[in-house]
Amino acid sequence: MARSHVHLIRSRAIAASIWDSYNPPIQKNLGSCCSKMSTKADYQITDRQEIEATIQVSIPVEGVSQQIEAIYRDYGKEVSVPGFRKGHVPRSFLDSRFGRDIFLQETQEELQRKHLPIALTELELHPVSTPKLDIVNFGETEQFVFTATFSTLPQIQLPETKGLEATVPPLKAVSDDDVKQALDDVQQQFGVLGELEGEVISDGDLVRVKEGEQEWDTRAMNDNPITQSLVGAAIGSTVEIDAELPDGKRMKTTLEVLGLRQVILPEVNDDLAKDAGYDDLEALKKDIETRIAKRRKDLHQQWADSALLEAVLAKTDIPLPEAFVNDLVEEEVERLRESLDRPESNRTFSEYLEQREKTEDELKDEIRISIEARIRRELVLRQLAEDLDIAIDDEELARLAEQDAAEYEEDPVRFTARLKAEDRWEDYRLGKINERIFATLGESATITEKEEAS
Repeated sequence: MARSHVHLIRSRAIAASIWDSYNPPIQKNLGSCCSKMSTKADYQITDRQEIEATIQVSIPVEGVSQQIEAIYRDYGKEVSVPGFRKGHVPRSFLDSRFGRDIFLQETQEELQRKHLPIALTELELHPVSTPKLDIVNFGETEQFVFTATFSTLPQIQLPETKGLEATVPPLKAVSDDDVKQALDDVQQQFGVLGELEGEVISDGDLVRVKEGEQEWDTRAMNDNPITQSLVGAAIGSTVEIDAELPDGKRMKTTLEVLGLRQVILPEVNDDLAKDAGYDDLEALKKDIETRIAKRRKDLHQQWADSALLEAVLAKTDIPLPEAFVNDLVEEEVERLRESLDRPESNRTFSEYLEQREKTEDELKDEIRISIEARIRRELVLRQLAEDLDIAIDDEELARLAEQDAAEYEEDPVRFTARLKAEDRWEDYRLGKINERIFATLGESATITEKEEAS
């Protein structure tokens, strides 16, 4: 008869959401029996290091006896024995059939499964590795005592965060060249294809070709295995294509060269602006300037925020549990491997390593550095939110979402629903909390603008 084995709390292994590591999923609805036992059991922290903790759980004899009885009762309900009703099979029969040890072992496992989450909740501890369990004492007429040792994220002490100093690149003003380049992009968007006079195709030419009854435009390029055969061909001629595709398959076809094509660009004037949805050219230029300025201002703010965070990190020692980081590294590498080894991928994991001129161990070292930096940033942000007493409840978050929706010219209900449907609502909350953290740090910080050395 198959019995399910217990599955203890496992590492969250999600570096991008350290906040979740401080609020792991704890088993709920354990039932009134467990609630009664939890009031009798004793939970203690027996050892607390920066990134490791050991707790001891002591369950009284009554709790052990109740659990043994429950295990026998469950087996009795599942076993069919001639002459006995289900649920009334004697213990002696069950012992002879399955062995006494299995009932005692399952009692231990079930008590560990029930009490460990409760102990962690009451002691306010949050494992980031699978707890290592050791039995200290167990007997049918004795209390059950076991310990659990696991890795934890550190409780960090931040330095003084007032008066931070940071250096960022200067904020660039929007120039006439910036506006002109953006207008060129708008001009390209409204360009149309037209005929171009010529007799022979050159590298880079836009060509009208025909295959059977289908016609289309393509760019003849020497570095393209398919269209390179068009370079040098005469208008009106027929070109045989025999090329090897990236996937190793060969493509054979015949193309008729109908003529050369060119992109005819409209003039940059009020008519172009109206086609783009503006009253006139000046309105289009003004909007371009405003948008570029906002993008640069937002980027400049990101630089400042990052520099302030790095200033705090530079003064903060944050040890990390090695096993936790190793788990995250292995998960990241495995995700990358699975993504690259899919049939639709244009390169395998091995080819990726070859292109980057790295071994798998070197790649892991690179990923480890990135993950450790990410975890430390998240830990500092979490502690800053706590130290600065910054939090956003659901009601306020809804108001902020409504404001953002108005800025993006989107329906607020749809905006909120989309964030929740994409499981990004809590990320949105954290983003808003982080904005306030950096705004608070910036109030007393000295941020110097300096050109980066070329």
